[in-house]
Amino acid sequence: MEWNIEKSKKEDCKLIVEFITKVWSETYRGIINDNFLDSLKQTEEDRYINAINKFDEKNNMEYIIKENNEIIAFSKLAKTNDMHGKNIELQSLYVLKEYQNRGIGKKLIQNAFKKAKKLGYKKIIVGCLENNKSNDFYKKINGKYIGKREFKLPNQTLYENVYEYNI
Repeated sequence: MEWNIEKSKKEDCKLIVEFITKVWSETYRGIINDNFLDSLKQTEEDRYINAINKFDEKNNMEYIIKENNEIIAFSKLAKTNDMHGKNIELQSLYVLKEYQNRGIGKKLIQNAFKKAKKLGYKKIIVGCLENNKSNDFYKKINGKYIGKREFKLPNQTLYENVYEYNI
């Protein structure tokens, strides 16, 4: 099947918030505090309003893949200035569990590399929670491990492995 990547639109915000709730609940259970994951459903309306208010059509770097008008995959690039200097980061790369291992994640990574290169970046970084099985994916696609960083949530501090890619 051909997966078409679309730049997200303001009208996609509600679907994106619902998608992220679902993906976080299925991916991070056992890694992130259950109370936090359970609260995501209750905060969807507030997160949706926030997403609508912050949506910037001109600088939007969120990408989605849909099937039957439902989001099955999502990625987000963001400019960042962290411990590794000024970079562009692939902040999110989510694929619904039932669509994993079909090349969708790789397609979103390639799209991110292409967009970052077009913006003039030579490297891109990705953070992945250290207990997340997706670390294997980032290593498999030749991510160079460059360190760890804190990932703070209410009542929980986790650590991410940070990978770097030359583009």
